[in-house]
Order: sequence, then structure tokens, then C-alpha cells
Amino acid sequence: MNFTKVLEKISLRQDLTRQEASSALTEVLTGNIPDSRIAAFLFGMRSKGETIDELTGFVETMRRVCVPMNVDITSAVDLCGTGGDHSGTFNISTAAMFVVAGAGVPVLKHGHRSISSKSGSFDVLEQLGAVPALQPDLAASCFEQTGMTFMFAPLFHPAMKHVMTARRELGMRTFFNILGPLLNPAGVKRQIIGAYSRDVAQNMARILGNLNSDYVITVHAHDGLDEVTTTTLSDTFELKHSVSSDGIRFDPMDLGYEYSNSSALVGGDASENAQIIRNILSGKGTREQVDIVELNAAFAIHVSGKASGLEEAQSMARESLKSGNALNALRMFATATTDLSKSI
Repeated sequence: MNFTKVLEKISLRQDLTRQEASSALTEVLTGNIPDSRIAAFLFGMRSKGETIDELTGFVETMRRVCVPMNVDITSAVDLCGTGGDHSGTFNISTAAMFVVAGAGVPVLKHGHRSISSKSGSFDVLEQLGAVPALQPDLAASCFEQTGMTFMFAPLFHPAMKHVMTARRELGMRTFFNILGPLLNPAGVKRQIIGAYSRDVAQNMARILGNLNSDYVITVHAHDGLDEVTTTTLSDTFELKHSVSSDGIRFDPMDLGYEYSNSSALVGGDASENAQIIRNILSGKGTREQVDIVELNAAFAIHVSGKASGLEEAQSMARESLKSGNALNALRMFATATTDLSKSI
């Protein structure tokens, strides 16, 4: 099916097959399709509504054309979200990254600069003294040295340059906002993924169920966060061995946390958020800040398989903070990325 026929089909609100979706996106990412037609494709897919098969085909294509990072992914986790929750919180999953690493769990985090918030994972890592824009080979070296790394999305997904103009001109959310957390260049099979809506969280679990993930929990909080929240309940969807469960409502009180006020989780720009993270890892954070980072780290440790359950994972996260191992993980990461960036 050529691209014109794809546009005709979706204009009639007819779904593409998984193969058709994959082939259409392959054409887009070659750079052979004009921006106007790419914009029509993106708008048409959003207007029609993307199916799980279509999204699965898109993920397969994006994974195939990315720059891969070939490292040992055994027990390694990624913690990320779709963004777009407009909550203004500090960088919770980035803070949790160091708690997880400090607990002895490998971390292969995939992320970007800020798009809809004041501070993305890339931005706050820079303010923490790290060099997050390492080329793929250096990012792999960082992982081998420290047990953690950050994969800056534009360096691993260069074909995305072909859709940037159309996305910018559309100025609205497209299926690429859903794909981002599913495109880890190292191919991790264990993830905790936050989503901007309950439906997206559920769909992500179903997509990954088609793609041989080992253990993934997707989450959308009732307060709107794309994290596991401490202010209220969160809807979680568990994918284990390619079998996706129905949603389970998680209450932080079940793990002994007090409810927090959402205002206590608000951050600022990258510099302010970096200081919040330093405070948390140094034992100087507020109770609310520490609780939500510890909780999200516990979920990530849980999906790694290195804990027998969520309660043990919580204990591991708490010990990582209390012992100073989480702070040491940050220091080690900052030093390693700085040294590697100078080795070019």
C-alpha cells in the first residue's frame, strides 16, 4: 500500500493493519514524505483513533530504525513517563533513578529535554552536574562503569528529525507522545511507565504485551500525575510475561505512606528541581518529597525482579536513601559522564 492509499484509508476512518502501520511510518522516517503529508497522517491517525495493532506496528518500526545500545539488560529497568500531565512537580522519576541504582538495580533511563514542563530529565541531570548527552558508545561505557546510564532520545532516534516540523506545526499531541516511553534503545524488558491518562496507561501495557516485555507496570494517578502518587490512588496495569492484567488501584497507605498535598510536590525550573533532588538524596528533603521518590523507586525495584514483592522493594529503596548509596550513585554518575565526555 502506497502512502496516498494509507491517507485515503484513514480519512475514511478505516484502521490499518499492524504491517500497514509499520510500513507507513517507515516511509515517513525515510525523509521521502513531505511535511504536509506527514501532518495529514498524524492528524488523521489522531482523528480516527489509533488501535493497539497500529501502535504496535509504529513501535516496531521505531525500534528497528533507532541506534541500538548493546548492553546486558538482565534485571535492568527504565523509569519514564509520557509527560503532558501539566502538574509542575519536580523530576520524580529522575530522582528515583538514583535510589534504584543505589539499591543495586541496573538503570537504563531513556529521556529528553523539557517539552511541556519547566524541566525534563535531561535538563535536571545537567543541573546535577552530569553530562546527559553522551553518544551511544559512551552511554554504553557509562552503564558498564556505573550500572546506570541516560540515553538522550535525539541521539538514539535520529530519524525523528523527519517528523519534527510536522509535529511542531500541528501543535497537538500525536501518537509519538505515546511511543516515547516504549522506545528504550537498549531494549529493556522491565519498566515502570507513567501516562497522562488511564486509557494510555492501559494501552501501553497492551502494546508491550505484543512485544515480549518481561515485567512492566504502567500507571496513571487519580491526581493526574504520570507517576505513582502519594496524594491519592493510582491506576496501575501490570504486564508480566506478555500477559496484561486489568487495572488495579494502588493506595499508598497500603505501604504505610500518609497522603501528601499536591502542592508539596511542586518543583520549579531545572536548577530548583536539581536542588530538591540533592536534598532528597542527602536526607534533607521534606517528608512528601522523600515519600514519592521512595515509592516510585520501590515500584521500579519491584519490576526488576530483585525483590520478592513490593514491600521488600520499598525496604530496599528506603535503605538506598538512608545509607547514602543513592547519593553516591548520583555522584558516581556525574563523575563518569563528565569524564567520558572529555574522552572524545
